[in-house]
Amino acid sequence: MNIRPMLPLGILVAVFALMFGATSYFVIGNKVNTKEKLFTLVRLTLIYVLAFIIGVRPILKETRYEFATKNLDVLFVVDTTISMWAQDYNGTRKPRMDGAIKDVNYVIDELAGSNFGLVTFDDSAHVLAPFTQDMQYIRDLLDTLETPDSYYASGSDLSIPYKDVEALLLSSARKENRKTIVFYISDGEITNGNELKDYSDLDQYIDGGAVMGYGTESGGRMKDGGSVTRFVYDYTLHQDAISRIDESNLQKIADELGLTYIYMNDGNAGLQGAVEIIKEGSKTVIESGDGAEIEKDIYFYFAIPLALLVLMEILMVVRKGRL
Repeated sequence: MNIRPMLPLGILVAVFALMFGATSYFVIGNKVNTKEKLFTLVRLTLIYVLAFIIGVRPILKETRYEFATKNLDVLFVVDTTISMWAQDYNGTRKPRMDGAIKDVNYVIDELAGSNFGLVTFDDSAHVLAPFTQDMQYIRDLLDTLETPDSYYASGSDLSIPYKDVEALLLSSARKENRKTIVFYISDGEITNGNELKDYSDLDQYIDGGAVMGYGTESGGRMKDGGSVTRFVYDYTLHQDAISRIDESNLQKIADELGLTYIYMNDGNAGLQGAVEIIKEGSKTVIESGDGAEIEKDIYFYFAIPLALLVLMEILMVVRKGRL
């Protein structure tokens, strides 16, 4: 146990010694019998002792602690190709990615205590975060996502993240008593001419989640890189390029992974139901940690008896007609 005095310790000792000495002088000089003097002195001494303890602010330091986690590894697979910045989210000119990021943050909030992983893919796949309990780290990574420049874009391909997703799922499968949840987030477009890879071999490692689709059939224009006014241009059609959702690809991935496909462009009502099912099937695990020093204030434990003694003293004074 350590202390963190609210005033320098020497000053606290001097103040309480002075107050106790003055109190003793007046109590002993009072014209009452010795028994009552002694009783009064004991009560006031207890009040001063408790007040002094609160003043020195005792603190317990612990290096062993417990924390709650869920038995879930939650993997987000996020399409970051330029089409995910098409401006047709939820009946507005907001980018699809705005909705995707908002929905990922919703899942993180609802499944707090889980391990979260993040894989993004454009021209190549990027494991931005293996499974971690640092939720803020995942949020910060999402905030760094930027609109790609069409000059460097080589087309969309939903098969690109397969190997990295497989590696993370195998890693999760090696853990005991864990469930693996996958949220695959995309608009479903394949524009590089490649055939969509079969994801069905990964079904055995997945316990839940959803494939989440963004975009509309009428489509939306895409800002080119960080430009405010310039849009991606289709030089074949001689007009601004339009990106449209391809739900058939998304449904195929969902079927192969054994997941539900949810159309997300109108809000996250469907996602809420999926998350509730995941929460009902998960459990909270209490784990022990060691090595991190945690300080706990305990002075408030002395405040309750102090308040009771002061109240009792006031009632006794009132009762004797001294107020």
